[in-house]
Amino acid sequence: MQRLTGLDAGFLYMETPSSPMHVASLMVLDPSTSPDGFSFDKLRDLYAQRLHLAPPFRRRLVEVPFGLNHPLWIEDPDFDLDWHMRHIAVPQPGSMKELQELVGHLVAMPLDRTRPLWEVWLIDGLEGGYVALLSKVHHA
Repeated sequence: MQRLTGLDAGFLYMETPSSPMHVASLMVLDPSTSPDGFSFDKLRDLYAQRLHLAPPFRRRLVEVPFGLNHPLWIEDPDFDLDWHMRHIAVPQPGSMKELQELVGHLVAMPLDRTRPLWEVWLIDGLEGGYVALLSKVHHA
């Protein structure tokens, strides 16, 4: 159990439905360059193998009753990697325009505060056989 710092708690307190306090990154990748092939299952397995190296990604928030202090981070006893990793496709024809629209929608969605505050989206269906990887992590 670890109490949030004032700065981290401030990011939670500033969040509103129209102004989420997470950051996002987007990578467009060419899966044909992967020597062993590429799939969502392989990506998931990679995260599963390395998640122990980043303990904060297994922690969730616990609010203090009556807001008497900043929230706490606890190890999530019900952690479910499959909830954090999502797989979706862009609508055809899969151009950058469709990718931008989809990513705009996904980034606008707030993270679920009952779970560790991160998500990864593998996005298929891009022109040329490319895929995209969208990561969202809360500032806190």
